[in-house]
Amino acid sequence: MADWIIIVSIIAVYCVLVLGIGVFGRSKGGTASLEEYYVGGRSIGPFVAYFTYVATFHSSFAFLGAAGQIYTTGIRFFATFTSCVVSPLMIYFIGRPVWYLGKKYNFMTQGDLLGSYYKSRFLRGLVAVVSLIFLIPYLQSQISGGGLIFAAVTEDRIPYWAGTLILYAVIIGYILLGGFKAVAWTDTLQGIMMIVLVWIGGAVVLGEVTGTLNWTALMTRVATELPEKLLIPVEYWPVYMTSFLSLFGISIYPPSFQRFYAVKNPKTLKWLAVTSPIYLIFFYVPIFLVAFCGALEMPGLAKPDMVLPTMLAKYASPWLTGLVMAGALAATMSSADSQLHVSSSIFTIDLYKEFFNKNATDKQSLFVGKLAIVVISAIALLMSQFTNALLVAIVTVALGGCLQMMPALIGALYWPRGTKAGAISGIIVGVLALCFTQFIVKTPLGITSGVWGLIFNSLTFVLVSLFTKAPDRDSQERFHGYLKSINDAQDAAQEKAHV
Repeated sequence: MADWIIIVSIIAVYCVLVLGIGVFGRSKGGTASLEEYYVGGRSIGPFVAYFTYVATFHSSFAFLGAAGQIYTTGIRFFATFTSCVVSPLMIYFIGRPVWYLGKKYNFMTQGDLLGSYYKSRFLRGLVAVVSLIFLIPYLQSQISGGGLIFAAVTEDRIPYWAGTLILYAVIIGYILLGGFKAVAWTDTLQGIMMIVLVWIGGAVVLGEVTGTLNWTALMTRVATELPEKLLIPVEYWPVYMTSFLSLFGISIYPPSFQRFYAVKNPKTLKWLAVTSPIYLIFFYVPIFLVAFCGALEMPGLAKPDMVLPTMLAKYASPWLTGLVMAGALAATMSSADSQLHVSSSIFTIDLYKEFFNKNATDKQSLFVGKLAIVVISAIALLMSQFTNALLVAIVTVALGGCLQMMPALIGALYWPRGTKAGAISGIIVGVLALCFTQFIVKTPLGITSGVWGLIFNSLTFVLVSLFTKAPDRDSQERFHGYLKSINDAQDAAQEKAHV
C-alpha cells in the first residue's frame, strides 16, 4: 500500500471519529436551548474545560506557522512562546468575574456583557461586528492550514482546495450536530492527540537526524552551523516585546472568552490559569526540535510552514506520519470549530436577536445560528482559496483586533468610571490605529499593530470616560456591586475557616 494511502486512511478514521463525537454530543431529543448549544448549559467540568481551552489556544499555527517561523528565524519565536505563560493569567483576572456575571444575568457573549453594562445596543453591535471581522480571517487561516496538511501528506494527490473542503464539511458536521458540547469533547480528544503525537514525532525526527535523543547534540550543531538562529537582534526587541503583549488577546478573544461562561464553577478557571501554561509550553518543545532539524538537514525550503510534514515524510514511517498529521489536523479543527461556533453565537445573540427579532424563540434562534455556521464557514472557505497571506500574519492581526475589547471589558469589571462613550470611541480608535499601523505605516518604532491599537484605545477610553457621564448607579450596582458582594462573602468565609 502506498504511503500516502496509509496516511490518508488514518486521517479519514480520525475525521469519522470526531463526527461520531458530534452525534454523541447531541442533546436528548435532538433539541437544545441557546444556553446549552452555545455555552454547554454552563456544565463543563475541569477535565474537558482544560483540554477545550488549550486545544482552542493552539491552532494550525502551532504545527505549521510556528514550525515555519522557528525554521526561518530561530528563537525569535520566543515572543510567542513566552505568551503561553502570561496570557492564561487573564483567565484569573477576567474569567472569574465574567463567570459570575454570566451565571447571574445569562450572558453568553462579550457583546452581551458589555452591551448590558454600558446600556448600549450600538456598543453591543459594534463589539459583534468587530469580533466577526477579525474572527473570520482567523477561521480562514485554519481552513487554509487544513488544506496545506492534506496537500502535503498526499503530495498534492488531494489538492489544497479539496483538503479545505473536507475540513469544512467535517467541522460544520459535528458543530451542527452537537453544539458546544461536541466542540468541547472533540477539543478534548484533539488536545490529547496533539501533545502525545507531536512529542512522538519530534523524538523520531531528533533520533534520526542526530542519532540520539539528547538535545545537546542538536543544539551544538545549530550553534556551530546556524548561530544566527540562536540570537535575537537588538533591533528586533521592540517587536519581540510588543508581540508578547499583543498575544494577551489569545485569552480574551471570543472562543476563549466563551469558555469562561461554560464551566461549572469559577474554581475551574483558577485551575486553568495555573496549569494550562504547562501544556502550552510543553507542546512547543518538539516543534523547536523538528524545526531546528529541518533547518540543518533541509535548508532553503520554498514553504517553511511545511517543515514539519516534510521532515516526517523523510524520517518517519507512514503510520507515524499519518498519526502526527492527524494531530496537526486536530490542532486546526480544535481552533476552527471554536471560532466558527462562537461566530455563530455572536451573530445570533448579538445581532439577530438584538436587532432583527427580539422575540425570537430558542428554536428560531438556533435555526438562524446553524444557518450562520454554514454561511460564515463558507465565506472563510472561499477566502482561503484567494489569499496567500502567511498564517502567522493572519493570526497576529486577528488577535490584535480581538485585543481591542480589553479596555471596555476592564471598565465593566474593575473601573466604575468607564463610560459608554469611552468604550465606543476606544474600540473605534483602537481598530483604526491597528489597521493604520498594520497596512499603511507598518509597525512604527518596531511596535506591533495590536499594541498600537491597544495604546490608542486605552488612552481614548480613559480620556473620553473622564469627560463624560459615568454609568448610572444601576449599572454599577448590577456589576461592580454584585462582584464586590461575591468577594466580600468569600473573604468572610475564608476568615471564618481560619478562626
